[in-house]
Amino acid sequence: MPSILHSVRTFLLSPETFFAERSPAETLLIAAGIVLMLAIALVISISLLGSIFAGSIDATVTMDNPDRPPEWVCDQHEDDSDSLLGENCDEPATIERDAGALAQEAFHEYIPLAFISPFIMWMLGGIVLFSAGRIAGGDPSVPGSFALAGWAAVPEFARLAAVIVGFWFVLQDVTITDPEAEVGVIEGAMASLEPILVTVSLLVLLWQWYILAGGLSRDADVPWGTAAAAVGVPLALLVPFAVF
Repeated sequence: MPSILHSVRTFLLSPETFFAERSPAETLLIAAGIVLMLAIALVISISLLGSIFAGSIDATVTMDNPDRPPEWVCDQHEDDSDSLLGENCDEPATIERDAGALAQEAFHEYIPLAFISPFIMWMLGGIVLFSAGRIAGGDPSVPGSFALAGWAAVPEFARLAAVIVGFWFVLQDVTITDPEAEVGVIEGAMASLEPILVTVSLLVLLWQWYILAGGLSRDADVPWGTAAAAVGVPLALLVPFAVF
């Protein structure tokens, strides 16, 4: 156990030392596990956000009854007892649905994308890091590059926590009774959180830069400054997304 604690402490405080004690390529399986954990955490986060928003909505919505056939079908076949098309035409044309449940279902539609996105970013990150190491004049390894891309997912857990806690905080005392005002309330919540989330996103990018600079310097066998510049360029391209 002390060795595990020492490794965690070293990774957090000095990634260069951490990867000097073990080459990035040797940690590929661990890095893959981190990416998988992030994918699961994203799915859980989407579900939690859906629950948070659903809990803030106290309203119903009138909508078409999905169990009732279209009106033109019922007009032609409702009185035909032998027609299967006329079944369920006695159902009401509209039904009342809980707006909170509908909002939660809308969030759940993003769960598949949330699960696969970390793996897509992992693949892209590995390619970018390998290319950066080559451009920097080093000799990066393919397993090491993808391992470092996986380790860069660690700071993303902090971003997820900030998003969930932030939205819970701004919505905990909010009750939406008008479904049409739902979008405005969400936009207002995001606007109030924007400065905090932008700051967190920039700190996450800075943390990822620190991890990748130390790891790439060891994996590609280049000076730390060279590795820092090599990974700094692609990460800098992500700054506008963090700010806007």
